[in-house]
Amino acid sequence: MPVLMKRLASRGNVPTATGAGADRDEFVLSSSNSAESQKAGSTLLRQCGNTACRSGWMKLWRSRQTPVFEGKWACSLACMQEIVQAAILREAVEADSSISQKAVHQHRVPLGLVLLSRGSITQDQLRKGLEAQKSSGTGRLGEWLVRQKAVDEEQVARALSAQWNCPVLPCTPHDPVAMAFILPRLLIDSFGIAPLRIAGRELLYVAFEDRIDRSVVLAVERMLGIRVEAGVLLDSEFRHVQQEALRAPFPKARLLEAASLRGLVHAFTSMIEERKAALSQIVRIRDYYWLRIWRTLGEIENRRILHGIEDIEDTVCSIAG
Repeated sequence: MPVLMKRLASRGNVPTATGAGADRDEFVLSSSNSAESQKAGSTLLRQCGNTACRSGWMKLWRSRQTPVFEGKWACSLACMQEIVQAAILREAVEADSSISQKAVHQHRVPLGLVLLSRGSITQDQLRKGLEAQKSSGTGRLGEWLVRQKAVDEEQVARALSAQWNCPVLPCTPHDPVAMAFILPRLLIDSFGIAPLRIAGRELLYVAFEDRIDRSVVLAVERMLGIRVEAGVLLDSEFRHVQQEALRAPFPKARLLEAASLRGLVHAFTSMIEERKAALSQIVRIRDYYWLRIWRTLGEIENRRILHGIEDIEDTVCSIAG
């Protein structure tokens, strides 16, 4: 990596404005294979992540090392705002496209018909369950069928597994308290999800209450850089692990409502700059934009799960209207 090296020009080799006999300092490009030189060069010649940046060589004299957003360093506040704006616009377009495709292409067989087709219930039992659900105005059909002793929890879980083409996850071993940092508390509660455990730092298991939300799965995969396996649990087991997770300590979180996308860009940029994020990422889940900031780099930089909750800060923002 070429680095700028300073050397003293010898007398007579370099003419100067006052004559050949004067000495002066000359900056030249020198190639070095040493680790120290490579490190210095990569820091000095760091590329601004804003493709429209026009600061030129002046950015070499700036001392900013942080913040870093989605792997990109910005040479100034203005450039960081441009990078964050591009990411938020990307999330807005991709999420809207995903929701539109889901509405057109995804059609699930209702749970009652799945249970009926599997011979788990009769038409009369299905009718009674639907009537009870409609009359109460609350609860899921599977819950009412279990209450009426038409089916048990395992039959409902297996029907949900068939309905959503996902596994029925084993009841143990889970560690929802240790996994509470995976998502902000608001999103765990809002989307009916329970983080369970990580297998070999390569695979995260999560359970959903009654339907698999692929947008949440994708968002967690992108945020943490880890593969996510989603499935269902028995209803009583799900309630238990989710309650444990919600009682656990979470990373510091802030909930915001922005008046517009422009306001959202300003808020997120300010957070990233103020915290001098060593790493930060934005993903969108339905109507929420989720920003996570890591204040320091972990043991392995591309493993964003290797952090304590005190090193993480979340901001969840929606847009008014």
